Amino acid sequence: MRARTQSEGQPHARPLITHTHEIPVSALEDAIAENREAATRLLATARGVAKEKWAQPVAPGKWSPAQILDHVAAATEVALKAIKGDTSMGSIPRFLRFIPRTFGFNATIKKGKFPEKQRGPAAFAPSTGHPSYEAGKLRLENALTALEQHTRELAKAGTHSFEHSFFGRVTVADYVRFGALHMVHHEKQLHS
Repeated sequence: MRARTQSEGQPHARPLITHTHEIPVSALEDAIAENREAATRLLATARGVAKEKWAQPVAPGKWSPAQILDHVAAATEVALKAIKGDTSMGSIPRFLRFIPRTFGFNATIKKGKFPEKQRGPAAFAPSTGHPSYEAGKLRLENALTALEQHTRELAKAGTHSFEHSFFGRVTVADYVRFGALHMVHHEKQLHS
């Protein structure tokens, strides 16, 4: 859909409708900074977990701190795959994607908080073991670096949105921000 202008044919007419995928690069840089800050806090909190508690569930029926860190790293890797168009985590028909986008993705971005007690696809599951802090940190940092590099390349190429296999069309900046909110959600679990 082409943006309509105040007066079609005039050389300096402003768009009446702007598309959410036409956002400034600074929005992406802000989202990357939020994501990196959330990761830094998560890693600092995880580093502070006592060694004897590293492989113990944070609460009955919950993951251990090792699994939480592994899950966040896996989710960051999956986010990059999703942005690249990989649908290995599954998909839903395009005409239904507005539902999870509206009630899941957009609601999370608007509230600035990840929902409680929500299960994700198996692609986000942590390993069955309990990787060391160092292994989890390395995996997360590598995933973040790859995500940041790819999203910046997209922005340089003028691509500011993508078609997610569940959420439909979302901005890259909001998707990176979604990842930051996810990390904040799990960092809070490490305090329990």
